[in-house]
Amino acid sequence: MNIYELKQRLFAPLHAGRSKGVGLFLLLLATSAMAQTADPIAPVLEQVEQNNRRLQAARELMKAEVLEAKAGNNLGNPEVNYAHLFNSERGSQQQSELTVVQGFDFPTAYAARSKAARLQGDAAQCAYDVERRNVLLEAKQLCLDLIGLNREANLLHLLQTHADSLAQVCEERLQQGDATALEVNRAKLDLMALRTELADNAAAHRAALQRLLAMNANVYIDHMVADAYPPVPALPDYETLCDHLVPLNRELLQADAATRVAQKEVSVNRQGWLPHLQVGYRRNTAPTEEFNGFVVGGSIPLFANKGKVKAARARALSAELQREDVAMNVEAALQALYNEARQVEEAMRTYDLPLMRHSFDLLGKALHGGELSWHQYFVELEALVRQGQGYLRLENRYHKVLARIYADTL
Repeated sequence: MNIYELKQRLFAPLHAGRSKGVGLFLLLLATSAMAQTADPIAPVLEQVEQNNRRLQAARELMKAEVLEAKAGNNLGNPEVNYAHLFNSERGSQQQSELTVVQGFDFPTAYAARSKAARLQGDAAQCAYDVERRNVLLEAKQLCLDLIGLNREANLLHLLQTHADSLAQVCEERLQQGDATALEVNRAKLDLMALRTELADNAAAHRAALQRLLAMNANVYIDHMVADAYPPVPALPDYETLCDHLVPLNRELLQADAATRVAQKEVSVNRQGWLPHLQVGYRRNTAPTEEFNGFVVGGSIPLFANKGKVKAARARALSAELQREDVAMNVEAALQALYNEARQVEEAMRTYDLPLMRHSFDLLGKALHGGELSWHQYFVELEALVRQGQGYLRLENRYHKVLARIYADTL
């Protein structure tokens, strides 16, 4: 086989669709945030939010907590008592007594508990929002992993196409006496390593996809993730980002709600010092006369409410301190994520993408022009693809960090 035939064999897969081969390589040259306008992940997250069992359970728990908070402000049950009195020596002399009584707290206590119930409902909603954010962020991270694995697989398939062609050429050259067994074995080992890498990529892809399907209650996802990242906003300065995202943080909102509930409980417990009232109807009957009237009563809370206000104040102070701790942790976590995003962004800038694209074109021209042997060409191509892999992994890490930064906007 002459050099011209060798070159034709090596580039046959690309010549059949050269734009396809170049296109696969150029996947790494455009950050999808700049190149794409549609979000391939949003439809997936919509389905996960609808089907995820954790979120369904959290929604039902939220409803239960809201109903329980409202039920705690209901009137107590009315009491009905009936007594039948008789004299064993005078059987004709019998009396009966009927009493119907409704107890209730002082009216201001109901107003205080009603406000507390609304605040408890807000706290339940905040707890659900935290769970929802966590589930959707986990699903989005899986989608980003799938996109990254797809993009990396495209590069590996491009390299495998050349490795497979080279292995076949080496076999033919060995039969013709133009290559050694060592060269053939090396080509086969390179191809074997690539196939192993592709198998690992496919296994990681299947694992991530299975986890995503499990989060969707094993319901088939209509919009499968492709190989393009969703658009992402450019990172502003930290102060601007902090001012925008900290007020949206779900944990901080949950801590705020818990603090308001605890503060309101102080007012509710203060109402416990007011008397508990009773009103009702009473009827007495005797053989010769009947009596009807009203019953009015009450209880003075001398002992039952002792210490409850102090305990409520302590819980309110504890909730406020926890809120301050959450606020400091939220800002610290955001600062760490921001620094990581900037570092990854800077690392991505070290990759000269136009140079990599130009090098890819030059490799083909050098092989066709006889400046490179088939072995040199493959070594250079593999090195270039490995550089592309490094860039793709940084790109994936960058998108996952941004997903965590903007998680509270999901």
